[in-house]
This record gives sequence, C-alpha cells and structure tokens, in this order.
Amino acid sequence: METLDNAGLNAHSWVALAIFLASLVFVIRPFEFYLPKLGWRVYLNLATMPPLGVLILLASQTINWVTIRDGLLGNNVGVQPYAIMLLFYSLAYICISLDLTGLIQFCAFWVSKRAGNRGHMAFSLFFCMTSLISGLASNDVVVLTGTAFLSYFTRVSDIQPTAFLMSEFTSANIASMALYIGNPTNVVVAEAFDMSFITYSAWMLLPTFVCLGIAYLNLRVVFHGQKYLPRVIHPPDEDPKAVLIDPHGAIFGLVLLGICLATLIGTSFVHGVSVWMVTLPFAVIMLLRDVWYDWTMQWKNREPVSTSTSLSENEEVQNTVVIGERTEDVPAMTTIEMTNLDEVTAPIRQRGTRGTNNEENASTLQPIGKANDKAMRSWPKHMVWVIRSTLPTMTSVLLRMPWKILPFALSMFVLVEGLSEVGWISICATAMVSVARNYVATVFGVMGISLIACQLLNNLPMTILFTRILQHPNFAQHGGISDVVSQAAVLGLVIGSNLGACLTLVGSLAGIMFEHILKTKGIYTLGYFQFLKWNLMLLPIIATGASAVVIGELWFIYLR
Repeated sequence: METLDNAGLNAHSWVALAIFLASLVFVIRPFEFYLPKLGWRVYLNLATMPPLGVLILLASQTINWVTIRDGLLGNNVGVQPYAIMLLFYSLAYICISLDLTGLIQFCAFWVSKRAGNRGHMAFSLFFCMTSLISGLASNDVVVLTGTAFLSYFTRVSDIQPTAFLMSEFTSANIASMALYIGNPTNVVVAEAFDMSFITYSAWMLLPTFVCLGIAYLNLRVVFHGQKYLPRVIHPPDEDPKAVLIDPHGAIFGLVLLGICLATLIGTSFVHGVSVWMVTLPFAVIMLLRDVWYDWTMQWKNREPVSTSTSLSENEEVQNTVVIGERTEDVPAMTTIEMTNLDEVTAPIRQRGTRGTNNEENASTLQPIGKANDKAMRSWPKHMVWVIRSTLPTMTSVLLRMPWKILPFALSMFVLVEGLSEVGWISICATAMVSVARNYVATVFGVMGISLIACQLLNNLPMTILFTRILQHPNFAQHGGISDVVSQAAVLGLVIGSNLGACLTLVGSLAGIMFEHILKTKGIYTLGYFQFLKWNLMLLPIIATGASAVVIGELWFIYLR
C-alpha cells in the first residue's frame, strides 16, 4: 500500500535495486553460456532475465506472492498489465499479417519508383512513408521492415546508408508519439492516468507534427553533403506489384486497421470500454481471414491424390509448404529477426502455386509408410508440421510475433512493484517534486530525466518506473503539484519515453533490434558511438521543439 512516508531502506531494498538493474543489463546486452555436464545452453536475455529476477527476489523474501499478484494485476496503480499486452499483441497480429501480404514492401518499392533517380526526392518520400506507417501502426513495424528494405535500397543504389537509416529511425520514433497505440510506452502512461484514445491524440498530435517538421529540416542540414545525400541515384528497377503477394489481403487488412482506429476514436467517448476490448476482436477477424485464405489456397492448389502407397515427386512438390523466400533483392519479412527465430523455417502466404526454395524443404514429404513411422516416433513434431502445412499464413504470423516482450513486460511490472514495496518509489517521488516547480520546468525536467533514463533502463522499464513515481502520493498529492503541473509531468514523460529511443541504440527495444538487423545486413556505419554522435546533433532541437509545443498547449488549456 502506498504511503506518504518514505519507507526506510534496508538490505532487501538494495537487493531489489541490484536485481532490477542486473535484469536490464542482460536485456540490453544478452548473454549465453553452456553447461557441458548438463548439456544445457543458458540464455540470459529480455525473455529470461526479468522473470529470473522475480524468482530471485521471491526466494530471498524481498517480495512475496502478494507483490507478484499486485504487479501482474496492477492493483495499486490503475494500470492493468494484461490489458496492455492484449492491446499490444492484437495490433501486432494485424500489422504482421499486413506485412506478410507484401504491402509494406510494395509501398517501399512504389516510393522508390516515384522518386526515380532523384536522391533528395527519395529521401523526402521515405521520410513521409516511415512517419505515416509508424503513426498508424507502430515504430517497431517500421524498424523491422523498413530497415531491411533501406539496407537493400542503399546497397543497390550505391548510397552511403547513414542518412536514410537515421531518417527512418528518427521519424519512426517521433511519429509513434501521435497515437495511443503507436508505442507500448504510450499505452502504459495513458492507462495509468486514465487518458482515452481521443484525449491522448488531442494532446500529442500537434507536438508530433511539429517534431517531424523540425526533424526533417534538421536531417537535411546535418546530412546535406553529396556523400550522404546525392542528388542523383540509381534505384532498384523492381516492379512494386511483384512483391505484393496477397493484394486482396492487403486491402482487407488496411480497411480493417482503418475501422479499428475509427472504432477506437468512437469508443473514447464511452466510459468503461478499454482499448483492448476494441482491438482484440479486430485481431481475431484478421486471424480468421488468414485461416480462410490458407484453406482457400489449399483447395485451389489441390491435385487428385494417387492411389499408390507412395507419393510421386510431382505430388511431393505440390503438397510442400511454401517457405519464406529470403533473397538478396527482396528481403523477406524481418520481424522474424526480432524474435530470434532465424533457425525456424516458417511458411508465408502462397504465391498461387506451391513449391519450395531449397532442397531440404523439397523433401519435406516422404513416402506415406516412412512418414507414418516417423510420425509415430515423434508425433508432436508431426502435429506441428500438420498445423504449419495446413495454416501456413496464420502460423507464420504467430511465429513472427514478439513473444519475448510478454515475459519481459510482465516481469518489469512485478520488479517495479517490488521497488515500491521496499521504499525506492517513495524516495524517487519525493525527489521528483524538486523538478516540478512550475509547469514549464516540469515539462523540461521530466522529459530530460526520462530521456536520459531510457539510455540506462530502456524506455519500457523506464516508463513503468516513472509512471509509478508520478502516481505516488509523495508526488501526486504534494501541496505544490497543481493540475497543470501534474499534466505537464505526464506529457513530459510521453515525450521522453518516445524520443529517448532516438539517442542511443540501447534506449529502446526497437533500437536493439535496429542494431541487430544492421549487423546481419553488413552495415557498420551506425555503431553505438556513431549513432550517438548523429543524434546529439539532432535530438536536442527536436526535444526542445516538442516541449515548447506542449508548454503552449498547457498554457492554452489551463492558464489563458
């Protein structure tokens, strides 16, 4: 139970803090080791270390089962972690399914074709495209799909990739401020402070557009040289329609996403309707459409089955699941890189006829007798194969879902609840009061502190922690905290959690994934310190612009 008095720190307080920080170290820099005697390979990463931290705190009696329950259910803060996860994964399914239709690659090639050989035009159009996709979907979608395409685009066009990649990452993280659903951190803050979809957007749309304008001008100034932004380029010559695998699915998904956003706006005026109650049914509709698509393609491509006891070579090829085509020219769906499933061969939407792209997959089906013998020995694998071969699109989307975020986020809520129980939140809340002298100082103070804290904690854990601090009675019920100052702190946190992802590669999960994709593509021009150097030129002006707009909004609403 939160109290106005600062709890005295003890040994358990320091243990909780140490475990919290240690968990974040392995989130930012994963580690693995092998235990030869047991034959185990142990992975310490964002999916394993935070839950392990919870178990350590429980074993040391630093926290108890009540703390875990309160952390998972959000009993003390008004934030329901399960609701946030349902919202996140509902939208993730829709967006990943849309990507599997080839829609985002189609947009990228279409933009490239429209720009032609005009380098400045290509830069401007890609900036607009990544901003739009991030605003409507999320920054993760842009980072995971756009980075792979721009790596290919700049290599084929013989362009130094720094300017285009910096533009993509910056615009994606700024545009994610605009809507409630643009970033999980937005959802955490909005849920904690009871902001509806329309209320959140009303506050953040103008700062987002102003920031995008400032960012574009700043990027053009910083990367004005011919080395980074040539006037004439040699873009790829692919037909955009060639990468659009499922045109009807793309249209269906776009319409569904549009209706989902419209419904979110409409239900903002209805009390008691949580956003996950809106997004989850739309995700189920998208899933059902994927199942229908898979069954339809199976019937279209089904051939008469031979009565012999063995399948002919042609029948084997026709009945083999289509596997994701990973070519140099058209990079496949890259969300698989986020979930570290590179070793998993996951089917994607069929292209009208069935076939495989390697010899190993071409021999997936064996003669019926041998296949049955193998299935009897390993029926779980056989069942997995049956499901994947029957419903390739649905299973591909599910495999590409960022499942590691689920244990990470839920464990972070528990760890922060533990920090509250042992007294750290009350101390931080009291310290935060010194920043909140007036609404102007509060916006800049909370934004600056949270932006820097993202580099140490990563933006999602930082947001969960700072939300608890701002909600604590030592801050929220302090005599000097007026309504305008309280709102200034909330908006400053939103700005800091989104822009904090831009400063270094460890400021957010998107940054960690961005770095991983660049390494897999052989791009080493944006290492940690190079990335930091460019953003030190870009971010201060952008953050100042965002804060200035929010301060103007607060004056207009509360003080004019």
